[in-house]
Amino acid sequence: MGAAGAAVGSVSIAGCSGQTGSDGNGNGNGNGEGEGVQKNVESDLPENRKIGEKVHVSNTERYYAARYQANALVDKWFRDKLGVPVKTKPVEITVLVNREEKGDFHLVTYNWNAENGDPDAVIYNRFHKNGSLNNYGFDNQRYNELAAGQRRESDEDARQEMVFEAQKVLGEQRPENQYLYNVTPYAYNSDAIDPDSIVVMDTGLANIWNYTQMEPLNENGREIVTNNWDPSDQLNPLHINGIGPSRNWTPIRFMHDFLFRPDPDLKMTPWAASDYEYVDDTTVDVTLEEGMTFHDGESFTADDVVYTFNLIMETEPPAYINNVVQTTESVEKTGELSVRFNLTEQYAPYIALTLGQVPILPQHVWEKRITDTGNEKSPWKVPVSDDMPIIGSGPFKYGTWDQGSRFRMPAFKDHAFAAPKIDTRVQNPLSTRDAEMEAMINGDYDVLDYWFGSPRQLSDATEEEDHLSLVQSSGQGRQATWANTERPPFDDVAFRQATNALIMSAQPTIIKELYDGFGNKAISPINPTLKFWHNPDTPYFKDGVDGAVTILNDAGYVWNEEGEIHYPEGKTGE
Repeated sequence: MGAAGAAVGSVSIAGCSGQTGSDGNGNGNGNGEGEGVQKNVESDLPENRKIGEKVHVSNTERYYAARYQANALVDKWFRDKLGVPVKTKPVEITVLVNREEKGDFHLVTYNWNAENGDPDAVIYNRFHKNGSLNNYGFDNQRYNELAAGQRRESDEDARQEMVFEAQKVLGEQRPENQYLYNVTPYAYNSDAIDPDSIVVMDTGLANIWNYTQMEPLNENGREIVTNNWDPSDQLNPLHINGIGPSRNWTPIRFMHDFLFRPDPDLKMTPWAASDYEYVDDTTVDVTLEEGMTFHDGESFTADDVVYTFNLIMETEPPAYINNVVQTTESVEKTGELSVRFNLTEQYAPYIALTLGQVPILPQHVWEKRITDTGNEKSPWKVPVSDDMPIIGSGPFKYGTWDQGSRFRMPAFKDHAFAAPKIDTRVQNPLSTRDAEMEAMINGDYDVLDYWFGSPRQLSDATEEEDHLSLVQSSGQGRQATWANTERPPFDDVAFRQATNALIMSAQPTIIKELYDGFGNKAISPINPTLKFWHNPDTPYFKDGVDGAVTILNDAGYVWNEEGEIHYPEGKTGE
């Protein structure tokens, strides 16, 4: 990077690279061992400068072994090689999400995707100072300008330049450090489902195209039982947990229709919309499909579209602040099946991340339920249950929901253009990966929508069992660790850069040993599957422990004779 230190103030970024590290793959020596860089050691350091215990919030090993083990590996290297007392704190996944949303962590790790093939959900929502998913306080002036600017840029090449530069800033600032770009295996029962009808997308098999097009080969294929990585706990489509965790968002997407959806090639295509036109940079006219109805038989019209967007703009559900409230000035009915959207300003991903992200609600149902439950100002609090089921218009209907386990979704055979060929989809999560594997082998599962067990174990099982077939997906996401930039020492960019050097050195072990080789080197929050938007020259920090020690030495960190790291002079931490 040469003189790029100016981009991050006075902090040294020695060892930063947009090319390759010393092992030829950008991963340092590949084992985290230092090769001779000496730590700055001092005697009689004051106790209040010693870096205290830091908490890395992780899923449990039983829940997702590879990710937990990756966290434990990185934390051990922190302790053993840098003298930083990082503790791996395994918690149930709902607790992890809750702690992440509250900023109650020093480090937190899980998987996150882009949305509908557009980078804005990562670039803005994750890292802009006002982003709805920026739960770790990242705030960089240049980055904020780029993240906001790329949303307003209609020229795709100019927008690409801004997204590339935004990745460069993230690479230098390192609020996120990637473990890998996952290559995820999935399995299905090819004795019950026609393999030629299977559609694999970035989300694997859990996509609407697959579930509406899969052809049953026999009666066993008419009711498809699948797993889920946790029981669905929130099916209100306006709740932030309704659109976040895929355990909730997948059934919500299946029960509702959207004006647009990404096709299998991630190209946004009209769905409930039949056509659209940009009247100018801030005005979009949308024509709706004819003959659509909700699950209760009522017609799907422009009134429902206008009601849905007005409800969001008036009550401001947290889940829709960035992509609806901030981007939409007004919505007006122009005909029984036509709607005009007036934008607050030019917003490049409006089709993908606004019109493609908002489930259309039936006005006649939601008006009554909001009033009956007293949630006029907070419709995201309207409960969903068997007594108050979802009424949508999507290809699948609400059936029965045991909130601790199963969720049964009958097919909506009267859907105007996407009636499923199967009869029922059942989500039935089990508590362990071994139980899921056994259910798949025994025929109790027909599809694995998610797999958090050993990729090699699943691959081997599909080779041994004649009725099982394997597919793989690279997805849009990454396994990544987020640093709380409001808590020392991760409020210091130099410390985050040293963290990146350590993690980049751990990547080969994480990918080859913990993920059985099912993964690729990762340097940016934007996955290379988003080919146009991924910056292959995103900076990262190489040379493992040597690189990390060099960065920390230059930033004024010191160690005592026992190998315990201390803050630079004048800083005492929390």
